[in-house]
Amino acid sequence: MLSYILAALVAALVVGVWRWLRPKPYAGIPYNRESAGRILGDVPLLAPLIAQTNEFSGSITATTTRRLGSPVAQLLFPNIRKPLIVVEDAREIEDVILRRTKEFDKAPTTVDIVLPLFPHGTVSQYTTPELKAQKRLWSDGMTTSFLQRAAAPNIRTATLDLLELWSLKGSVYQGRPFEVLEDFQSTALDTIWAAVVGEPPGIVRFEVTKLQHRIAGKTGVEELEAPRGMFIRDAVAYVAHAIATNSNSPIPAWASKLETWLPRFRRFRATMSREVGQAVANSVDRYKRLGQGMLDNDECDTCMMDLVLRRQIAQAEKDQQPMLDPTKDQRLQDEMLTMLVGGYDSTADALSWFVRFMETYPSVQTELRSALRSAFPDTKQPSVQSMLAADIPYLDAVCEECLRLGGIVKATMRQALVDTEILGFPIPKGAELFLNYHINLPPIPVSESQRSRGSRAAVEKMGDGLNERAGQNLDVFEPRRWLVKDEKTGNDKFNPFAIPALPFGGGPRGCFGRKLAVLELRMVVQLLILNVEFLELPAECKGHGAVEKIFRGPDKSFVRIKVL
Repeated sequence: MLSYILAALVAALVVGVWRWLRPKPYAGIPYNRESAGRILGDVPLLAPLIAQTNEFSGSITATTTRRLGSPVAQLLFPNIRKPLIVVEDAREIEDVILRRTKEFDKAPTTVDIVLPLFPHGTVSQYTTPELKAQKRLWSDGMTTSFLQRAAAPNIRTATLDLLELWSLKGSVYQGRPFEVLEDFQSTALDTIWAAVVGEPPGIVRFEVTKLQHRIAGKTGVEELEAPRGMFIRDAVAYVAHAIATNSNSPIPAWASKLETWLPRFRRFRATMSREVGQAVANSVDRYKRLGQGMLDNDECDTCMMDLVLRRQIAQAEKDQQPMLDPTKDQRLQDEMLTMLVGGYDSTADALSWFVRFMETYPSVQTELRSALRSAFPDTKQPSVQSMLAADIPYLDAVCEECLRLGGIVKATMRQALVDTEILGFPIPKGAELFLNYHINLPPIPVSESQRSRGSRAAVEKMGDGLNERAGQNLDVFEPRRWLVKDEKTGNDKFNPFAIPALPFGGGPRGCFGRKLAVLELRMVVQLLILNVEFLELPAECKGHGAVEKIFRGPDKSFVRIKVL
């Protein structure tokens, strides 16, 4: 009799645990019914798609919103985690990001991934007065005037180094394809490091020197002294890989915490603390050499660190408080690391998509080169001032289309701060939302009456581009969707609001480095197209498959070039 009782208790326990572990969907939001009846929820549908495509975000929308034909749906997990509400509607996402900031903030899931790695960076913080103060400290470093003065010359120099490297590679590969992602990463890091600390790390220049030695048949190439930038590149590459790996872990928060216990992470922090500390010390020395009358002059700032340091000193004097040693300021270090990691991968992925699209769409490449030659008829290497002053709508359209179709930042996450709704679907307080930024498929139909007041007002002001010419054939690279005719001149005019794309997010949580990224993309594209023709690739190097890590890049980053 006792054995029967024990068996019954065990069976009841198993049934109870099974029932408890089953997903608990939110009320009023579509979900896959068959997934609600199994402990793993949508995981059996999601996992094969991720394995097949190497894209986490696209697999989520394919499993939820696209599968169910609803702009809002939920992804179900075992009951140890609440469902994830997926939103795939560009207009409503724009409204949430730009205009509903009191209802939604950064999601705990994304904070938990980066908090152990960069505990004092803005990327690890919710929207608080402290966050706003820290952003204000760096904000002047992203003004257009400052970037044009301090960053643009370094972008041009780094890109000319890249072109020299490619010219050498062209002589080596003799018309055969070569891989370029690492070249773009090095160029991006050369640019960002110089913009932030004022000292070019010389990564691409070192690669040029090594290849020159090999071509000349010189020995001892491996013994060449590497610049400090090579150590910075290795450190940034490591932490970027760690974030991507931990993000895809079943327990991302714990994976990130465990990462900080590893010797490799401690070496990374030691390397970056040393390099950043030296950069800050150099900025302090420059500050001390300034005359008292020059301390309020922005023209004295050679990099973002100079500007931030002056702001900190001015604030300390205003508050009549002693200033902390800037070489030991963890907030400075974490913010710099955030910019380095973000810019290193995102810019390289954007440029990789650019060369991929130029090879696939040769007519676009030809039209862009024609527009650039009209703007710069006498040179293939225009000056910084010339590139900044040039008004070339087709160039702006190509860059914008590259960001849209490439989907470098595929999605973002938010948490509901209050009970609210999106498109008529109830969103409970505390729920986490997955917002799909990638506009590469026709939108799921939505009644205008379901839309928020802010969304409807935006259409009245900007128009509904997704349902007009600009929204046609979204799976095709078509820069002209971003161009309209100027009514006064009849010439093409760039319209950045043609469709509600958010390649850098927006609002108070938008990408801090957006202006630097756009400036770099625009300048690099000009120099590449004026100096290099991208030729058709062999079949094994073609394709528009993607790999999604921190950012989304092409799975094949090859070029076959003709130097012009």
